[in-house]
Amino acid sequence: MSEDLKTRKPDEVVDVRGESCPIPEMTAGKKLKKMKQGQILEVLTDHQPAVDVTLPSLAKSNGYPFTIIKDGEVYRFRIQKVS
Repeated sequence: MSEDLKTRKPDEVVDVRGESCPIPEMTAGKKLKKMKQGQILEVLTDHQPAVDVTLPSLAKSNGYPFTIIKDGEVYRFRIQKVS
């Protein structure tokens, strides 16, 4: 994983705290489609299954690098659109 993902300011942020699956993945997928190559999306979520399963699955299926930053009770799931 790129250190850039942890340190660079995200280009877009979606806040899906309080939402359960499949909302975090669907929201992230829609936003990523509108983003340009090289941009970073940060998904704020407090839904553990989204962090453990659905968001990593979304990133991997598209070949996008990702990282997870734990911030108290919230996860900052960052995905970089690379194609």
